[in-house]
Amino acid sequence: MAKTKLHNYSVQEKLNKMDVDLITVVPTCEASAIDQHDVLFDFTEIPNAVSVEGGSSLLQSIMVLDKDHQGGQIDLVFCNAPAATANLGALDGAVDLTDDEADALLGFEVIGTYMDGIAWELSNKKNIGLVLQAAEDSTSIYVGGVIREASKTYSAPGLTLKFGIIKD
Repeated sequence: MAKTKLHNYSVQEKLNKMDVDLITVVPTCEASAIDQHDVLFDFTEIPNAVSVEGGSSLLQSIMVLDKDHQGGQIDLVFCNAPAATANLGALDGAVDLTDDEADALLGFEVIGTYMDGIAWELSNKKNIGLVLQAAEDSTSIYVGGVIREASKTYSAPGLTLKFGIIKD
């Protein structure tokens, strides 16, 4: 259960209390050609994505910097359980999240349009509005990636993800 207390603050106090953060994450990608619909990276922690344990936040924006210049369509999958509890699947393997693990899912966003920076590519999504809620004993959210185009090759530090989050 979320620990947000709606009636403890006046409107002005509530608005003054909201934090906006930009959290950077560098997932570990498989450093070989990835087959279509395979796991690009397993659930990776977005630390302090919510203000209090079990709290919630709004995912407002996502920026993906592709230093490998692959520009492939990627599904970013969000959950509130760490990879030790929920495993998206083996790198460069099919998604094999079990039904029980799927209960921790919070939603997904498709990344697919990029700006070409010659040696790199940049994509961003704005005005997302996805509600994220951490597990009862955590302030972290987790993100995994699934490649949707065939034969894309990323390096281990090839992707940088930045999440614009409005914390309650």
